[in-house]
Amino acid sequence: MLRKKLQMKKEQNLLKLNLFCMFKKEDCFFVGSFIKTHGVKGELVAKKSGDLLEKYKLESVLVDIDGGLVPFFITPHGLTPRNHATVRILLEDMENEAKATRFIGCDIYVPFKDAPNYFEDKDEIEASALIGFTYIDEERGEIGIIDDIQDFSGNIVLVLELNGQEVMIPFADENFVEIDEDDKSITMTTPEGLIDLYLED
Repeated sequence: MLRKKLQMKKEQNLLKLNLFCMFKKEDCFFVGSFIKTHGVKGELVAKKSGDLLEKYKLESVLVDIDGGLVPFFITPHGLTPRNHATVRILLEDMENEAKATRFIGCDIYVPFKDAPNYFEDKDEIEASALIGFTYIDEERGEIGIIDDIQDFSGNIVLVLELNGQEVMIPFADENFVEIDEDDKSITMTTPEGLIDLYLED
């Protein structure tokens, strides 16, 4: 029995190593961040970015540790919705609160392959899932990478960098053109004159 457990542990560690070598942030969805611990048994609370964590029965997630994506398996029944904004997650080998505390502030990612057709299956696009996507203006072409999403009283804004300064572009259904999950890009019609404001000296 002990030998079997050790073999399983070895296989899991090898899988983690392989996954660590494989995935980059540009190949993944940003799905949330750990914000605090829950209880004393190593459970963590994550602030969600969209509903992807609950939509797919994930066996593992990737955690951003010092800039690298490290895979962690989720224990059976280790993903528990808490409210509309957060979920509780218990990762394997997370036996106590002290271990879990080190993960507070770490971002969580899910590879595209683990959430196929995520946008196609939804009636509307959740802007929070677009972090890391390339923003393409229908007329000007590629503008930049979406770094953040902000909500101003229900008005969603995409935040990206252009010429070294922060650019804020309204995210509205009427401006949407298309989204390409494979290329991780979204094409929109930017409000007239908005980009020119940021290009002025």
